Amino acid sequence: MSLTQINLKPYWDENTIDRMDVKIKITGLSYKEGERLCSMQLSTVTIPGCEPNALQICDESGAVLVKESEETPYPYHWRRWNVQRGTEGNVKINYTVYPREIKPTDICGPYFDFRAEKGGANSAGFSFLMDIEKAEECELSWDMSAMPEKSRGVCTLGEHKVKAKTLDRLRECYFAMGQLNAIEEGDFGFYWMSQPPFDVKEVAEYTKKLFGQMQKFFKDTEKVYRIFVRKDPFLTSGGTALYRSYLFGWNTTQPCSLEDKKAILAHEMVHNWPQLNDNPYGVTTWYSEGTAEYYSVLLPLRLGLMTDDEAILELQKRTDAYYSNPTRALGDEEAAAICWKDRRAQRLVYGRGMIFIINTDIMIRKATNGAHSIDDVVLDILQKDRAGIQLGNEVFLTSVKKISGLDVRSEWEDMHTGKEIIPLSGGFEGHFAVVEKEIDEADTGKKVRSWTWIKQETKKGK
Repeated sequence: MSLTQINLKPYWDENTIDRMDVKIKITGLSYKEGERLCSMQLSTVTIPGCEPNALQICDESGAVLVKESEETPYPYHWRRWNVQRGTEGNVKINYTVYPREIKPTDICGPYFDFRAEKGGANSAGFSFLMDIEKAEECELSWDMSAMPEKSRGVCTLGEHKVKAKTLDRLRECYFAMGQLNAIEEGDFGFYWMSQPPFDVKEVAEYTKKLFGQMQKFFKDTEKVYRIFVRKDPFLTSGGTALYRSYLFGWNTTQPCSLEDKKAILAHEMVHNWPQLNDNPYGVTTWYSEGTAEYYSVLLPLRLGLMTDDEAILELQKRTDAYYSNPTRALGDEEAAAICWKDRRAQRLVYGRGMIFIINTDIMIRKATNGAHSIDDVVLDILQKDRAGIQLGNEVFLTSVKKISGLDVRSEWEDMHTGKEIIPLSGGFEGHFAVVEKEIDEADTGKKVRSWTWIKQETKKGK
């Protein structure tokens, strides 16, 4: 078993992070002449990663010469290094990364970039941490000697020295360093630097309670979950989920309500569980985003953390956003091809996925006289995922048929190819009905169809 040891040394200057040294030591692996050693993710869906400045690569025989190349498989930009001679013994890779410099025209998300603000910095791991070929188990440590007293270095997996079964897992984590404020309990943590204009404690307590209940619903025994916060210099802010973690932003120009933050956090939290293999990008995004939209309302509603009126408000915003979207006739893969250039297309799968999930749930309940629901499909797929089974759209369609006897392929194809889908009444366990209405299409102003969510007179549970 090989071991990749990573040490991070951030440097403090003018009350923030100026730069960070990354030291990597690879034990138990060798690389033949011409073989790839490492890669740097220079950008992901248009969000820049870090340049590895002052790069040095050596082994027990001295400096290792490498051949550099670049690849741009959508939506990534990679720089690769292949060794020009066989390596001997332990291999060491050292480089320095700098936080991203922000311009007023820059896009705020997804939140992958290494970003500094007063008090510290945070980043997705893959934006500054190289991918090492053949790496297995890895170990992370921090050198805080160039930082002020009481500075901290934290990642999704924990503080101080942490271990990960794979380097990929570590690169999928969020990292934060500096004079961090924190609310922590066991393996749950909430970390911020600049003081936001909302009640941090209330958001953290809500998130902790919701996460515990979502864990039970999705039959998850892993306790780790951490939330990181950054202050945006942008006009808009958002949030992004990675492995067992979430990072969200806020700004003083367009303050976000506490309810909006809770809704975003609930959506991103769901991303820890339902998923299908999204390769090529866009083929199953409807499922991960649709289930996140659905369960981020349904589960808080079930748990009494959201009222019927609050649920209707959230559903209405999401429904109107979909039906007023001028790009809604694009198929999922067509939308994926342009979604990071036209952000309207990026939002399509959220609304159409949610409405398709709601409709499928209603159909399953009707077909099984209330004995089954979309919950059973989602949990069945999740069980397969944990068993290491490759998951695609066919797995979803097969699971629906196994559980309910329904063949929803034609409905799925309509949704997937951008045909209009009409929400059914009786969604959310019979709580709500829908009534057709007219709204203005975004950007064009022309009149289009949408639907109003209203309470049903009776509630029919599962």
